[in-house]
Amino acid sequence: MQKQEVIQQLINAYSEAYQNLGHSSLMGKIVALLLTSPKPLSLDEISENLQMSKGPISQISRKLKDHRLIERVWVPGERKDYYQAVPDIFGQAFRNYASSMKRNLAIAEHFTSVLEQMDSADEQIQHFANRMHEMGVFYKAMNEQNKVFLEEWENSIKPEISYEKLNAG
Repeated sequence: MQKQEVIQQLINAYSEAYQNLGHSSLMGKIVALLLTSPKPLSLDEISENLQMSKGPISQISRKLKDHRLIERVWVPGERKDYYQAVPDIFGQAFRNYASSMKRNLAIAEHFTSVLEQMDSADEQIQHFANRMHEMGVFYKAMNEQNKVFLEEWENSIKPEISYEKLNAG
C-alpha cells in the first residue's frame, strides 16, 4: 500500500468517526491530516490536501483550536497561520469527553434537586425522578472512572510514549 493511500484511509476513518460522534466530518479530516504531518500545515496546505475550500477549513480549525485539539504555531519567515495537532491530542480528546460527562452529571443533579421539591405522588414525577437519580449514579461512577484513567494516563502511560521510541520501532 502506498503512503498517500494509507493517509487517505486514515482521513476517511477519522471523518466517519467524528461524524458518528455528532461532530463535523471535516473536523475528523483535519485532525487526521495533522496527525500524519511531521510539520505544521498552513490553511492553504490543509485545503489543498483535503481538496476543499479554505473557508470551511478555517472555521473548523478555529473550533478544533477552541477544543484544544490543534494549535496555531509560528513558522519562522512565514506570515500565514500554521497548525499542528497538540502534543497530547489523545489525552485532550479524552479530557473533552470527560468534561461532557461532568456536564451530564450536573444536569442529573440539578433535575434531581428540582424534582425533590415537587409532588412525589405524581407518577410521572416519580418516574422522572428515578431516571434522573439513575442518570446521576451512572455519571458519577463514570466520572470517577474517567478521573482514574486520566491519572493513569498522565502518570504512567503517557510518560512511556516518546517519538524516539515510535521512530525507532
